[in-house]
Amino acid sequence: MKKRIYEIFRKTKESYICCKINLDGTGIYKNSININLFFLKHMIEQIILNSCINFFIISIGDIFLDTHHLVEDIGIITGKVFKFSLINKNNINRYSFIYLPLDETLTRVVIDISGRCYLKFNIFFNKIYINNFDIDLFYDFLISFVTNFNINLHINNIYGENIHHKIESIFKALGKCLKYSLLEKYNKNSSKGFIY
Repeated sequence: MKKRIYEIFRKTKESYICCKINLDGTGIYKNSININLFFLKHMIEQIILNSCINFFIISIGDIFLDTHHLVEDIGIITGKVFKFSLINKNNINRYSFIYLPLDETLTRVVIDISGRCYLKFNIFFNKIYINNFDIDLFYDFLISFVTNFNINLHINNIYGENIHHKIESIFKALGKCLKYSLLEKYNKNSSKGFIY
């Protein structure tokens, strides 16, 4: 079985990013995420931890001007590295969904590794910053990720009060869905269904 590993570099006037992925990893993320936007870093760690994907990224961006460029570019390169590491889409589960609770919050995420890009982002929050990070930028990250990975992603925050919980439940659920969607159907570990 071929290893589903890919590495990519991206350099623009606004950012420089190096990213490597192993779809058949163990979800190790300690010291593997070098992003100087700590709340975004925390959310990407949730994807890794819940997907059991090994992921390395180092990024430099013009965040002294605006964080938008770096967030968008990280979404672009993350989507591309997922897309190009996926050798054979015929042998994956393709679809997955999960309801994920986090204290008072409940979020549903549905994914289709379809080759077509679509994002439904149904979450309400007022304009807010967490640790100087503009929460609105998570939409920019996700639309860049979806567009460059060519997947359908439907996100619904069903209810919740704490904005940190809402966002974190989305990224944990996304990690779980990526794990189940990308799991190879003929792998011995998946012969009786998803591994939780």
